[in-house]
Amino acid sequence: MEIDLFALKQAIIEASDVSVLGVLKYLYPSFDEVKFEEAAKLGGSKRWLRFHIKEGNITQIRHGEAKNSPIYYSRREIAALKQAEEEFSRYNQAQKDELKKS
Repeated sequence: MEIDLFALKQAIIEASDVSVLGVLKYLYPSFDEVKFEEAAKLGGSKRWLRFHIKEGNITQIRHGEAKNSPIYYSRREIAALKQAEEEFSRYNQAQKDELKKS
């Protein structure tokens, strides 16, 4: 599988974006944590977020022991999952293209 210069550049930028979010989480832990509505905006939709929570791809962070304690989601985790989905989609498409060539 060949990769062109533009695709390589995009992959490097996307990887650095997640790295920056990791540094921000280390420096400002509260910046990384967002509530459901903000997490849904970052993920693209509430349906997308609920699906990945159910699948265990996104962890819920609860502050406090009480049943009604607020639940937060990791901004970095959402960004990494979105990037992983895009890469997985590109990989699957490349595999299909290779099979068509054969």
